[in-house]
Amino acid sequence: MNYILERSKLFIFLIFIFMLVGVYTFLTLPQREIPETPPGLVLVSTILPGAGPEEVERSITTPLENEIQKVDGISSIQSISSNSASIITLEIEDGFEPDALINSIQQEAQSASADFPDQAQDTSVEKLDLTFPLVSYMFYGDRAELDGMKQALADLSEDVEAVSGVAGTTVKGLNDQQILIELDSDALAENNLQPFAVLESLQQANQPLSLGTHDNGNERLVLTVSQEEGIEKLEQLQVGQAAVPLSDVATIETVDQETSDIVTYEGEDAISYTVFLQTGQDVPSVDERVTEVIEEFNGTLPAGVEADKYESQADNVNEIFSGLYISLLIAVLAVLITTTAGLTLFGAFAVALTVLASVLIGLIPIPYMGVDLNQISVIGLIIAIGILVDDSIVVNDNIQRRYKLGDSPREGAIKGVREVYPSIISSSLAIVVTFSPLLLLSGGNGAFIKALPSILITTIIASTILSITLVPMMQYLKTKRKAKKISDTPGFLGKPLEKLAVFYSEKVLRGVLKRPLWVGIGGLLIATGLLSLALFTPFEFFPEADREEVTINVRLAEGTPIEETDAFIAEITEELAEEDDNIKEVAIFTGEGLPNLFASSMDNTGSNTGQAAIRINRDNTSASAFIDKWEPELRERYPDAEIFLDTIVQGPPVGAPVTVTVMGEKIAELESLRDTLKEQMLDNGADIVTDNLGDPVPAIEYEPNRDVLESNSIALNTVTNQLQLLTQGIPLYSIYEDNDFYDVVLKQAGIEEGEEIDLSDFAVPATGAQGGQQGPPQLVPLNELLDEQQTTAIAQVPHEDGERAITLRAFGTTDDFEASMLEVVDKQRADLTEGYEISTGGENSDQEAFFAEIGILFLVVLLLVYLVIAFQFKSFSLPFLVLIAVYLGISGAILGLFLTQTPLSFLGVMGIVSLTGIVVRNAVVLIDFVEARRLSGDFSIKEAILESGYARIKPIILTTITSIVALIPVALSGDPLFEPLAVTIIAGLAFSSLFTLVMIPALYLVFYRISHRKENAKA
Repeated sequence: MNYILERSKLFIFLIFIFMLVGVYTFLTLPQREIPETPPGLVLVSTILPGAGPEEVERSITTPLENEIQKVDGISSIQSISSNSASIITLEIEDGFEPDALINSIQQEAQSASADFPDQAQDTSVEKLDLTFPLVSYMFYGDRAELDGMKQALADLSEDVEAVSGVAGTTVKGLNDQQILIELDSDALAENNLQPFAVLESLQQANQPLSLGTHDNGNERLVLTVSQEEGIEKLEQLQVGQAAVPLSDVATIETVDQETSDIVTYEGEDAISYTVFLQTGQDVPSVDERVTEVIEEFNGTLPAGVEADKYESQADNVNEIFSGLYISLLIAVLAVLITTTAGLTLFGAFAVALTVLASVLIGLIPIPYMGVDLNQISVIGLIIAIGILVDDSIVVNDNIQRRYKLGDSPREGAIKGVREVYPSIISSSLAIVVTFSPLLLLSGGNGAFIKALPSILITTIIASTILSITLVPMMQYLKTKRKAKKISDTPGFLGKPLEKLAVFYSEKVLRGVLKRPLWVGIGGLLIATGLLSLALFTPFEFFPEADREEVTINVRLAEGTPIEETDAFIAEITEELAEEDDNIKEVAIFTGEGLPNLFASSMDNTGSNTGQAAIRINRDNTSASAFIDKWEPELRERYPDAEIFLDTIVQGPPVGAPVTVTVMGEKIAELESLRDTLKEQMLDNGADIVTDNLGDPVPAIEYEPNRDVLESNSIALNTVTNQLQLLTQGIPLYSIYEDNDFYDVVLKQAGIEEGEEIDLSDFAVPATGAQGGQQGPPQLVPLNELLDEQQTTAIAQVPHEDGERAITLRAFGTTDDFEASMLEVVDKQRADLTEGYEISTGGENSDQEAFFAEIGILFLVVLLLVYLVIAFQFKSFSLPFLVLIAVYLGISGAILGLFLTQTPLSFLGVMGIVSLTGIVVRNAVVLIDFVEARRLSGDFSIKEAILESGYARIKPIILTTITSIVALIPVALSGDPLFEPLAVTIIAGLAFSSLFTLVMIPALYLVFYRISHRKENAKA
């Protein structure tokens, strides 16, 4: 310390340099609304054109899953095998980066693809980023004008995606186009061609044409053939042995693909254009650059099209941060005002400067810890300011005390620090070990809360160092420069605080020490009784955001045409708008649903699904009230549809309250189990039960006539390819045309949409004959080769961890909902066929798992705090006194939540954990003062307690008031996410501080008498 004091100006200058670095770090930290919660998902998808769900499962999904399971780091595998497509979703274990596993997954997928059918397309393996939507626009108006914007929007996307920080763009409501080659049956017959000859020629045309090289004696030449590109190449392609131009037997044109999305905005046709943000980017700055590009584009819109900024994260961020920064400013002012209440002006300035420096220097490592500037990190700063003032006040107050005792400037600074630094370091270390385990929380909850412990740990460490260096340096320089008598009662509340200190030590403590055991037991009984109030306190894991957006998720029967689904959702929203005056705006996204706006998206989307996004008048109602009113009503009006109303939740995404998964080999048995469970769940309190298998869809099953096929030497795949050509067509490959890639599809004219399939109208050649042979081939009608039958078929085959599995999602509102559902499952489990099993999960189970995890971490925290204090006091018993302060803090937190009827939520639990580190400080420093005076030999045990109470009550009161005042704006902000956090800390800190001043001295005396009685007995 002497070395530091001699170079005080140099060290203070160095601290200012670090503060400037902290300012730069603060200004350059990316801003966002909520922390990024990486999903840790990888998507593996494969297309097998024309194949049914079970064929996709057998040929694609199962081989892929068998190979992928060999990769370490995958916690779960879920898949859906549907018509023509296999979609596998991999969840990566905590501690493994998806990017690092993708190569291994790709290698295993490539190994599995060696045995895929020839028509299977390449398997795609990609990280599922669920990138953050930055801004979304609606272009609405005349349909013809909107359809003509395809190229303009493609050019806009090219410009927008060139902006630094943009991950990509999504356009909904504008169909993609494809190149359709439609074979003319009459032209084929005239040229003696079969469709398969055309298909073969087209497939060969896509193979790379390489003639190699030739050495002419002088040089080696590359040999090439001049070819056209795009549609012109297709038109000139010669097909069949007769080398007929494709354009003579087919029409080749660019057409719209099957409609996958329909978007309407306020009843008008619309196109949704959404820009997504790269991870780790600053929302306002990227938004500013993107908005400049889009606004310039909007100036060129056709006359019949208008543009509205539909959603902007930058607007939300700016609104939220303006409120948080006001709370942060109030916290800073609270520090200044509170410190001047009990310290000299210079002492208050030294404390305030130390707190500011601690915050700024503590921010320097934050970017390297993967933390940005969001709601959680700003709240962390507000909490930190209330905590950080404690160290500085203790050191400053003790140095002032040394000066009043007559010490020189240097001696007072050195002794003032020496007397308190052990307790400051140990209490700071206790806070660090309290918050460090929170960094180990797994999954989305851990990623969501990570900013809070990160900022508190770094700022506390900075505060500990600066309080025992910067404060004594400033006091030393000031006292050395101009010696001045130290006031006995500094600060504008110095005299009242002095009277309070005298009253506390002479009246309260003396009375407490007369009956210490009764005081201690009474306090513990009161605290224990208050814990029971938790049973009467509302609970809400993550609260709904106070936002105006409500989404309506709709799922109709499988196979419902998209136009019918769109009309259904429009009917619902029109009824709502007529019956509820609180609806301000409606947008409908039929098909794949919203582009991840409002934290809302849909699984297993198709023509039968869609979402409506509604904005309500928040002055008259809330999102939750709107949902409570209309969700049961809509379900009653439309019982054949699955309807869910949701709003934005301030936290990681949540799922169904209860999920039940049935696993086994036979899909029919699983379907029967699903039906039984669903019926019983609905009978026992479930409002609605959904599943990932779905209802059977109408189907035509074709039974091959093997005798006729064999007698005519016709392969079955020849027949199925012919049917595919006549119905959905055969996808081929992509070609480059007009600066864009287009999928090429081959189809044969003959069956129009809406027509029945008449097999007798179509035929295939016998003996595998192809066009170009002598004489026309013998044709066999399809109705002689296939027998058709009306039936139903499953829409998809779900898997979990490589086995067939159907997952039911149950929703209900009764108090014993989960227990009722588990009772149903237990009864069904008792009658299960061998080889089948049932497992349960869901949001409630996830919450239970979280509380189990946080419970274990809390025990670890208590153990670490105990060890830190035990090492400081060299005692096994004294740390229990300090942990009593934690118990008191928890009791006070529950009392505060009960009195305000604030829900105990995720952040409420985080507030209780935070209290563990905060409240131990008062007890540690108080006991440390007692121990120092007792061991000096100048005081009896009671005199040591009285003297310590007198010396410690002022900094306890000042720091407690500072922390409380700093958090009051947050508690009164109305923010449902942070109210529980602020209330728990305010109430827990106030209650613990009050009871600590009474109970800790009393229990210390009890512990002292017991320990010395044992020592005397041994003697």
